[in-house]
Amino acid sequence: MSPQSGTPTMLPRLKPAPSLTAEVLTSLEDVRPFEPDWDSLAVASGHPYSAPAWIKAWWEFLRPERSRLCIVFVSDARRLVGVAPFCVVGGIYFPAGRGAAMAEPLAAGGMRQQVGASVATALAAEAPPPRQVELGFRRSAGDWAAAIGDGWDGRAAWRRREAEHVVPSIDLGEGFEEWMKAKSSSFRREARRKRKKLDGVGAEFRYSDATSLERDVTEFMRLHRQRLSGQGGTALTDIGIEQMLVSAGRELLESGRFRLLCLEVEGSFVAAQLLLGAGPQLSAWNSGFDEEYAGLSPSMQCLIRALEDASERGERTMSLGPGDQEYKARLADSEDVLESHLIVPRGARYPLVRLGIGAQGTIRDLRAAARRRLDS
Repeated sequence: MSPQSGTPTMLPRLKPAPSLTAEVLTSLEDVRPFEPDWDSLAVASGHPYSAPAWIKAWWEFLRPERSRLCIVFVSDARRLVGVAPFCVVGGIYFPAGRGAAMAEPLAAGGMRQQVGASVATALAAEAPPPRQVELGFRRSAGDWAAAIGDGWDGRAAWRRREAEHVVPSIDLGEGFEEWMKAKSSSFRREARRKRKKLDGVGAEFRYSDATSLERDVTEFMRLHRQRLSGQGGTALTDIGIEQMLVSAGRELLESGRFRLLCLEVEGSFVAAQLLLGAGPQLSAWNSGFDEEYAGLSPSMQCLIRALEDASERGERTMSLGPGDQEYKARLADSEDVLESHLIVPRGARYPLVRLGIGAQGTIRDLRAAARRRLDS
């Protein structure tokens, strides 16, 4: 059986390279000396949600109750080569950022296996050691699960793919104009027509700056929640999310990696789109708009404007985030498959942990079967 079905692949255990050292830090004050190199690694890897500014803001305002921080820093003799930011609750290790956007482990080019083995060794030495380690919805979650799981001290850890999301994305490799030319003539015609209508009512695009950031974040989240209130609501209900976004924004605005694009008509908010960048990668975090302007596709218009700007900045891809909204399907020209994986180290509690995971899986399957029967 494959790792995806719950059986570990019997591969030679990976050992951390002798030249690598791993250090586990549990407070933001302690990680401060690592922040510049950590941030550089996030940019080089193209992972905006693994940047220290995002993780610090999340930890300050959205961390779970009774949790602790656990960030593994892996270095060679010259530089930082890996970072794995976790949060810990009751022996369960999961990616920092959960509930906002989860961090992915980072590794210098070509060093994921060695960094993963070093992370495994560091986590195994924790007292008490982890009961289970979760890796969230990320493109390379399976590769990291293999690197960390196979590098565990003792025996390779049991691991399983839990779920996957298909995320639409946009390739700007040839530039914005070439991307637009590749879209259908009806798409281009409709985009121009609605942009002209927005111009006709005096709509203006602008990005938040240090002066407007706090007010803009408040308005952005108001529109987001208002828009989804009739569709089951949003998971972003905690007031701490506004504080988190302002905190992360203050650190990342100047570099252009935090962009809150606002669309206004006569000074009133019509729509907003938050984007975060790292190197050539850009991620559309979330959006909101006023229903009164729904006929002008304000979310689509914001993204098209953001794509123009991204192309000028030299960015090459934009992830549109999970969700099957029609406007995303119309914009996207490719897809990413983001997986979540579970790692369970073998130890004294291993049988009980596996038993609990099996019971959760059975309940999940029964619920899914019930939903299918109701839908049929």
